[in-house]
This record gives sequence, C-alpha cells and structure tokens, in this order.
Amino acid sequence: MDFCWFIALELKWKSLSPPQPDQVVETASATRTRSPHLLGQLNLEITLTKRLAQGVDPSMMRKSTILNEHGLSDDAFRAKSFTVRIEKGNFTEPIWVGSKGSYRPRYALRLLFDKSPYPPREQWKKPEGGPESNHFWDNVEFVGRRSPELDNKGIAMNDVDPAGWGSCVMS
Repeated sequence: MDFCWFIALELKWKSLSPPQPDQVVETASATRTRSPHLLGQLNLEITLTKRLAQGVDPSMMRKSTILNEHGLSDDAFRAKSFTVRIEKGNFTEPIWVGSKGSYRPRYALRLLFDKSPYPPREQWKKPEGGPESNHFWDNVEFVGRRSPELDNKGIAMNDVDPAGWGSCVMS
C-alpha cells in the first residue's frame, strides 16, 4: 500500500511559560454541557526538523513523494510560537463537523491552536495539488482519546447543529 504524505518529520517543542496552577480547571464530566472544560493553556515554541519521523517506512511512500524539506521552504523550519488550549468535552473530528454522515466518532480531548501548527501556504514550495486541496494551514483543532461512550451523547461540542439551518429566513 502506498501513502501520499506531505509532512512526516520530527518536531521539537518547548513550553515558553509554565502553566499557572490557577489556569488548570479539571472537571469530572463534560458531557452535560455545550461548552468544553478548559484543562489548561500554554504557550509553545514548535520547530519542525528535517529528520524523518520515527516509524515511517520510506518503502511505503510513493516514488514521487515530495516530503518535508523537499516540499517546504527553509522558513518552514524556523521556530514558531503558539498558544494552545487543552479542553475536555465531547468532540468529533474537524473533518466531520457539519456532516450528516452516520460515522462520526467522538473524542474526549481537544487541542485548540491560536493558529495552525502546519506551515502557511507561502512556506510550501509547490502548494498546488495536495497541500492546496487539503488547506493544512487552516487546521487549528486536533482531537484525541477516542471515547465511544460519547458517541450517543447528542451533538458534539465542536459541531454545527443541523436543526438550526432548517429555520433560516432570508429577507
């Protein structure tokens, strides 16, 4: 099986400011509310490296794969600062937001970046094709900790309520 990857690298990250004790808000359950619970917020510095990520088998890639430094400009490998929120709740993968599909797995944790950790469009050597069609540089939300017990708990906190569009009035 061939994979079509654009980035498969190691990254370095460090916290720019340690979380303050009063910033951490741990709660027992996040399934009874429409708002996620903030577990913490931190400022990170993330640097993409040119080292291929551990566990990536180069033989699984297409011969035409333009990966990492072959597809990204040198600016993409400079340190960048981010503010990241860590939230607990009932989330669906961002790709499923607004979808009517029946397969919409739920996750209990979310990382919400102030801006995408992916390189912006101008830092791709040839953004046309895969990067352009996927708009990686727009991704700011990442979910984790698959939680099947949340699957039937109503609409996900990061989803759009489709019922709200049924009563739209135009003037």
